[in-house]
Amino acid sequence: MGRRIAALAAMSVLSGAAWAADKPVIAPAPAWVRPVPQPPAAAKADEAPFRVLLSDQQVALEPGRQTVYTDVALKIQTTQGLEAGNVSLPWRPDTDVLTVHKLVIRRGAETVDVLKSGQQFTVARREPNMERAMLDGVLTANIQPEGLQVGDVLEFAASVSSADPTLKAHAEHLGAAWNGVPIGRAHLRVQWPGDMPVRVRATPALPAITPVKSGDLNTVELTLDDVQPLAPPKGAPARYAIGRLVEFTGFRSWSDLGALMAPLYVKASAMPAAGPLRVEIDRIRRSSASPRARVEAALALVQDRVRYVALAMGTGGLVPADAEETWSRRYGDCKAKTALLLGLLRELGVEAEPVAVSTVFGDGLDQRLPMVGLFDHVLVRAVVSGRTYWLDGTRTGDNSLDRLKTPNFGWGLPLVPTRAALVRMVPAPLDAPTQVTTIRIDARAGLTVPAPATVEKLFRGDEALAVKLGLANLTGEARERGLREYWRDQYDFIDAEAVDASFDPKTGEQRLTLKGKARMDWKDGWYETDGVGIGYKADFSRDPGPHRDAPFAVAYPFYNKVVETILLPPGFDKASAGSKADVDRTVAGIHYRRNASVTRDTFTIEMTESSVAPEFPFAEAASAQATLRDLADSTVYLRRPAAYRPTEAEVTVAMSANPTTAEALFERGLMLMDRGRMDEAISDFNRADALKPKHVWTLANRGLARVWKGDEVGAARDLDAAAALDGRNPVLFRARGLLAARQNRPKDAVAAFATALEIEPANAFVLGHKALAERAAGNDDVSLRDAAAALKLNPKWPDLYLMRANIYRNRGARDQALAEADAMTAADPENTYAFVAAANVYSEFGRTDDAMRAYDRALAIKPEPYIYINRAMQWPRHEVAKKRNDFDAALRLDPTSGDALEAKARFLAETDDHAGAVAAYTAALKAHPDDPILLAERGVAYARKGDTAEAERDFAAARAKAVTAAALNAICWNKATAGVSLESALADCDGALKKSPDAPAILDSRGLVLLRLGRFDEAIATYDRALAKNPAMSTSLFGRAVARARKGDPRGSEADLKKALEANADVRDEFEGHGVRL
Repeated sequence: MGRRIAALAAMSVLSGAAWAADKPVIAPAPAWVRPVPQPPAAAKADEAPFRVLLSDQQVALEPGRQTVYTDVALKIQTTQGLEAGNVSLPWRPDTDVLTVHKLVIRRGAETVDVLKSGQQFTVARREPNMERAMLDGVLTANIQPEGLQVGDVLEFAASVSSADPTLKAHAEHLGAAWNGVPIGRAHLRVQWPGDMPVRVRATPALPAITPVKSGDLNTVELTLDDVQPLAPPKGAPARYAIGRLVEFTGFRSWSDLGALMAPLYVKASAMPAAGPLRVEIDRIRRSSASPRARVEAALALVQDRVRYVALAMGTGGLVPADAEETWSRRYGDCKAKTALLLGLLRELGVEAEPVAVSTVFGDGLDQRLPMVGLFDHVLVRAVVSGRTYWLDGTRTGDNSLDRLKTPNFGWGLPLVPTRAALVRMVPAPLDAPTQVTTIRIDARAGLTVPAPATVEKLFRGDEALAVKLGLANLTGEARERGLREYWRDQYDFIDAEAVDASFDPKTGEQRLTLKGKARMDWKDGWYETDGVGIGYKADFSRDPGPHRDAPFAVAYPFYNKVVETILLPPGFDKASAGSKADVDRTVAGIHYRRNASVTRDTFTIEMTESSVAPEFPFAEAASAQATLRDLADSTVYLRRPAAYRPTEAEVTVAMSANPTTAEALFERGLMLMDRGRMDEAISDFNRADALKPKHVWTLANRGLARVWKGDEVGAARDLDAAAALDGRNPVLFRARGLLAARQNRPKDAVAAFATALEIEPANAFVLGHKALAERAAGNDDVSLRDAAAALKLNPKWPDLYLMRANIYRNRGARDQALAEADAMTAADPENTYAFVAAANVYSEFGRTDDAMRAYDRALAIKPEPYIYINRAMQWPRHEVAKKRNDFDAALRLDPTSGDALEAKARFLAETDDHAGAVAAYTAALKAHPDDPILLAERGVAYARKGDTAEAERDFAAARAKAVTAAALNAICWNKATAGVSLESALADCDGALKKSPDAPAILDSRGLVLLRLGRFDEAIATYDRALAKNPAMSTSLFGRAVARARKGDPRGSEADLKKALEANADVRDEFEGHGVRL
């Protein structure tokens, strides 16, 4: 409404006060003013730029007029304090008269009268609020006292006499707002005629005051010395910031105030009988019969077709312009727009009334005395179809009734002729977010590859209008640059490729969009989610003082929502966002909700925060502070799975880079090692070691890479060096476990993996490899338990299911073994190896149809040579054509595949095509010249071909290259099944047993050698040792059955045969294929 009370603003001493006059009048103080002695300044100045020694305000209230006398004395204490001496006095010459009584400088015993020295005020017309579309008609008088020095005391006294005919005989005043700066002596005196009704109220921060009647005057007087600034309680609602204040008003009630102002709007809202405005009314009436549509049309006319300009000149501060005049000139202030809107609505048959509100005193307005000056805005309350709507003509594009909310002014006063009373104006909590941020990042190509990203921000309500108006001031390149800068401030990890903004007038929604590439920070294997943090480092502590137990204000109403979706590369399907991701709590007046999930390699997190009340009680502050701090520590991170393998795109990007730091080389080395590119990984680790020597992680991982490569000597050297630096490094013990397993030292492997688990108890890799080592060490129960724990962490590990199936098979637990086959494909339905392994298990138990379906599924996922090889090996011996077709299919996919050539060579040998087998083995050896098993198998083919010399040459070469127990056992087994070079085969098996004593598989091979040599007692004894370790081993059971039968023990033979066939229905066929019959 245009008349703000300046007394509540922070005290500006001599500049910016609301003085007024046609021009400054120089005259003595009014006779009713009583001098107030000025206290002496402190002997020693403090660090403040200036010190207020005296602030004296004396007021004379009369019907229709008030005169305010002010006397200020301040001491200049620093050079910066000289600025306080600049006297700048704005005023409205239409209603006020300003009289300057005194402007002197006191310097010790010397007094300089500035007004008598010839200096004069400079008067200029300035519209300081022009940038806010506000014309207030203010003149400004300015004077800078010449010669003012540090240490001087500047004294200034003036009075303002104001008369606004709009207020008639009413008077009002706010005084004693001594809150902003220290004051040596503060004095307030207010007088008014004894027959003039004036109500007085002081806030609790001041002593109680009571009017004193003397003669025909009533007087209130208050003096305080050494007044210190009064800080409101931290975080309290605005009503607690009033501080010291004395109110004076001639209004008996809010109803009186409403009755004074109501006629002004009745007059101003009158509609003409004809003319342009009547044309608009008729147009709106014809456009729709719906009251809602008519109201929206009227509001749109006022908001969008009449420009807002505040008019506070003359009586314009309180009196609205006539509606017809406002429409004619197409601009108006809040009063004029309200009057125009009122007239339109009433002509359209809509119940409506003006309501005055305050943007400053709204919270706590019910605790104030009735005063016109408390209000600075006015809007319309309309009733449409029984529902109340608040219509603000000064807004723009806000004319949909469905989107209108109760404005948060705290209180409003209907300007009606009778029974006006304050009405509560607090909106309900928002039922939909006013800001929705949607983030979508497509990281399927890999975690370290720039990921396509799209971010959209949707604004509703006031936020939408604010963004829309802000963008309206930008065009072309400036708009593009502004949007890019906005997004860069919001998400600096996204390189913008395209930005856009759009506004939907039907919904009132503003959208901002960003498209670009996200550089995701997966430091240490964790990604911090974007914009979904909850809570903060709340501090609800308060210093002792008045209203320490006041409630805390809440940003109200607000409702924000953030949804982030990240499409992840394979391997995240069992990932978790952590136990603290999900939140559903109301704390400190805010309802926080957050939930996160990972489904089929898609991570989604949604967070909302909405205020439920404008404030919360002090009693809840301590617990709310603790809760908010705890929530602030619950940042949601997405963890990279331990079994995650970098994608090919990540490797390509990494290899195209030229890392120059030890850290970057180390990270790339890890990626290459994970991809099985050991030579390149070791090369990066070497470079990292050169840049940063004796780094335990580099040494341990290089040792691990060398284990995978088979460089056992180099691996041991690196691991010993790492152990010297940090004997508890987890990678060190992983690598030592793998090295021991590779060297067929299962007990040492178990011990190393056990130590690794002490350091990292939930490491799936270590648990899984410990399970494999326990199996090799003969600890099947422990192996099953460890494998189950590993699979819980990493369900996509087919080898562990296969191992468990083999254990159950050996125990004769058919159903449990088959269940493992089912589980491995269910856990990873797109993994070809899982289906091949499951098919082999199904085949082992005679479920041929299930096996073939699993092979077919693997081929449907991705045809690979090894799938055909495995299927060929599972066809019955008589299915020669099918076997040949599968081997040929494998070689068509990869003609140089060593595995395919080896498998086909074995097939040719089984079909007695020994020349073809030799040729196939020779081709395979070109790819793997140092493979001892290929050499041994070719030796068998030569032997069966009749070329004994070549056979022995290959056998000798194979034995020379075999350095592991597994390789020696394979050589022994190949000779035993072929029935060739049996004496050397026995030596091979014995050599294997020296490296791995009592290994069931080696004992089984040795038993067959002895059986074929006719040494039946030794064969039976060897089979006994094997079966003691693995009672369900079908080959040892069948071999012992043959030995017992040939030794003349039919009952023992029959018992062994039964067990062998129960364990493996095809075992008889296998032995007959080797030429051993029972």
